[in-house]
Amino acid sequence: MKNIKLLFLAIVAIASFSSCGDDDEFYNSKYISIPDLIKVEHQPAYAVGNVLWVNTNFSKFLAEPGQTTPLDIFKTTNGASFSFSYGLEKKNADNSWTIVDLENKMIENQGNIFDGSYNTAESIFNPATETYQFRAGIPLEQTGSYRIFFGFTDASRLELASNNDSEKSTYLNIKTTVNNSTDGFYYFTVE
Repeated sequence: MKNIKLLFLAIVAIASFSSCGDDDEFYNSKYISIPDLIKVEHQPAYAVGNVLWVNTNFSKFLAEPGQTTPLDIFKTTNGASFSFSYGLEKKNADNSWTIVDLENKMIENQGNIFDGSYNTAESIFNPATETYQFRAGIPLEQTGSYRIFFGFTDASRLELASNNDSEKSTYLNIKTTVNNSTDGFYYFTVE
């Protein structure tokens, strides 16, 4: 009988320790997929001196696949803002790409931009329109072939991540896409 009790306690201990490493449960993370929440304000042609704008402008109510009621992301995240990363690369003569450092060059219009080699865009909630808004411009200073990349690693995993102030809030990651992009990049030429 003593061995059965020890075996039972061992099984309970193993089961409880096996769930300790799941950060998503610890941080209360949730994931949804909503396409085209990030936009590049496309122009048919770009010239030196133009500004290329990247933006978000999406409702706090997002339709979830398989659900009849839209998700209130403002309420779900306790009023958190949402961020994503992106950067600019220039094509070299050997067809490789070099990151263009945009530190102190970005033009902030709505939301917040934390610029450098990788930019972090922060979409801020506007209570008047009940939308999350971000808009920042990249000044085009030189001719050449360029592309904007999105995310830190794999563009197919682009996410808008909530910036929660409290560990008790739900962390929401919205898998999304970018309009006018090819394989997760926005290609363009400056003449």
